[in-house]
Amino acid sequence: MQTIFDVTERARLLRRLDALRPETPARWGRMTAPAMICHLVDALDSAFAPSPPMGPASPLMWPPLKQLVIYVLPWPRGKLQSPPDLLQTTPTDWLSDTARFRTALERVASRDPRDANWPSSEVFGRLSGRDWGALLRTHIHHHFTQFGV
Repeated sequence: MQTIFDVTERARLLRRLDALRPETPARWGRMTAPAMICHLVDALDSAFAPSPPMGPASPLMWPPLKQLVIYVLPWPRGKLQSPPDLLQTTPTDWLSDTARFRTALERVASRDPRDANWPSSEVFGRLSGRDWGALLRTHIHHHFTQFGV
């Protein structure tokens, strides 16, 4: 299982970050590379946010489907949407934003995945630390692939 809790996988992700440039065009979607980095920082920070109020149940909250999406299936291009009130950081400058990404990644990775106090996700519902580690790694991988790194 690939997870941000694995030091080797984090190093692999950081090498991919180093290959990215602010002008790198997306292979799909409308996001720019700087906006994508901020989106990922917000996603990483969400692992420390209070659990959101749970709205109507979505199919992605159903454990078998949730586990398939987090651990097994490749994510479709442009199909998974974040709730509009989440993930809204505006890019500032490339060096600051990529430094924030590195800091946020290490902050989540330093947390104990066995801790019982991980927040729920508005999209996936209740998540364990293990789930968060795999979900965040898959999310980062998805967007780095979007930009060809």
